[in-house]
Amino acid sequence: MKNYSILSCFLALSLSVFSAFAQLSVGVQGGYVKNYLNTSTGYLVSTQYAPATGFSIGIPIRYSVNKWLAFQVEPQLIQKNYRLNRTGSLDGLYQTTTNQYLQLPIMGHFSFGGARLKGFMNLGGYAGYWATSTNQGALFAFSPQLEDETDESDALPDYLLQKFNESYTFDGRKDRRLEIGLLAGTGIGYQAGRYNFFVEGRYYYALSDQQKNYMINQIPRYNQTYALQVGCLYQLTLR
Repeated sequence: MKNYSILSCFLALSLSVFSAFAQLSVGVQGGYVKNYLNTSTGYLVSTQYAPATGFSIGIPIRYSVNKWLAFQVEPQLIQKNYRLNRTGSLDGLYQTTTNQYLQLPIMGHFSFGGARLKGFMNLGGYAGYWATSTNQGALFAFSPQLEDETDESDALPDYLLQKFNESYTFDGRKDRRLEIGLLAGTGIGYQAGRYNFFVEGRYYYALSDQQKNYMINQIPRYNQTYALQVGCLYQLTLR
């Protein structure tokens, strides 16, 4: 009976300490994104991949365990874009790919500093769904010369530069639309009453290839994404 009383007191004390610090915060964030496609041009000549910018918006939900530890999930829409440039004799041709992902980061939130101004670090992973993709750019279009043209200076060129902008149709045989990866972030936050304003730099590293294993000797394609975001959380105290 005595052991049960001690256990009950211990549980009651633990719950009181936990409830004193346990807090739920909900907010909004948005930011600037720069994505790199980690791949190789392989057999493609006069071709280079370059990073492209985009944006992210999300709803961070943070559950604080104590003054320095919290857990956070952040449903978000994030762009992971990239650009393909042609060089040499093909200079002027390009293709910019705009990819939109629905993504769910899950992370541990570690903070340090004073009561109002704090630094923090986020570590965790994420799962994302490749929702849409659009390609736009410029390519050469063949244009035959006019047969009755006598002045060579006025003749049409063999090729004309043609712009395009089109939605990509996913192929279930080769496109892997589920992306799994790791994340790390660091930033600074300012507590003003129940509001927490923050600035964070974050890095997403994809572990999954954009492609399924559909052919021999295929070249993998991985996203590496940097984000600079600002946001605000509103604190809901659980007591």
